[in-house]
Amino acid sequence: MDEQIGELQQQLATLNAELKKGTVFQSLGPQLGQLMDGIHRRRRTPVTLPDDQDGIEELLNTLRGRLEKNQPLALSLKDLDRLLHHLASPNPAIRYNGINFTVYDALQQNALGVNDMVTLVNFLSRDEALFSHILEPTNAAIFGRAGSASLLAVALHFVAENDAQGMLDYSHLVNQVATYICLETDTRGFINQQGWAHAYAAIIDLLTVLAETDILPRADKLFLLMTLIERLKRLTTPLIYGENDRMATYFVTLTNRHPLYETTLINALKQWRLAVARRRRPDNLAGWNQFFNRKRLSDALRLRNDASPKLKKYLNSTIDFLG
Repeated sequence: MDEQIGELQQQLATLNAELKKGTVFQSLGPQLGQLMDGIHRRRRTPVTLPDDQDGIEELLNTLRGRLEKNQPLALSLKDLDRLLHHLASPNPAIRYNGINFTVYDALQQNALGVNDMVTLVNFLSRDEALFSHILEPTNAAIFGRAGSASLLAVALHFVAENDAQGMLDYSHLVNQVATYICLETDTRGFINQQGWAHAYAAIIDLLTVLAETDILPRADKLFLLMTLIERLKRLTTPLIYGENDRMATYFVTLTNRHPLYETTLINALKQWRLAVARRRRPDNLAGWNQFFNRKRLSDALRLRNDASPKLKKYLNSTIDFLG
């Protein structure tokens, strides 16, 4: 794994600790932005994809057979590792219809024990699961990254309903998710012949389930909120596969929980708009993508009837002339 990623993980952990101590608040957004701006991207290298002829279909058939009989999966660590490794498969029949649905059904049927669920979360949040080839131009490793993030959100949802929650290291999880948001710039949605990548849909699913986690400190939720906003500002490719509606739901639901989130979001949106206004009319594709990403998100927020009065007032007071 690139040493840059390790350094970023340490920097984010330090920044979050400072937020919890109260030494950072107003400068949180700019400091997160500086960390993202300091990331050096790498040249493309070959992506090693899973071998879908290695018996994974037989394993999936075995697991489905157990689920049909309402039996526990009783997965060995080796089989679980092999199963999750194939989340990186470019074949949606294996990746999505196979592994994703099988694990979801297992969680739904309580076919995984408490220790198995903890192991599942730990495997899905590993560096190699979330950060594979993430510093390089768009590549096939997106399926493994996004697939791991998406399934991690599902697993965390089910973990919250049983004793496994108290066995998880949520500080580590928050830092891994924040690191992933800082690094992920692949905004592709559906890819012909290979199915959904949809990394930002997975990111929103993760943030949503963490926002609903009562044992998570408010500072962690605030930290993740600001990390997402600072990354959104910097995306130079379009988010056009439903991510904005999901983000609007996440933002509104979170801001309705406490005035601190509401104030933080409104201030962040104000600063974002000022930055756009200072740049004036974009003169390249990246600039226009940034402009319309923000506009689509603002439009999605305006359509939320459950937005707080203060958020509605701010959104209705802003008009974008450039588009």
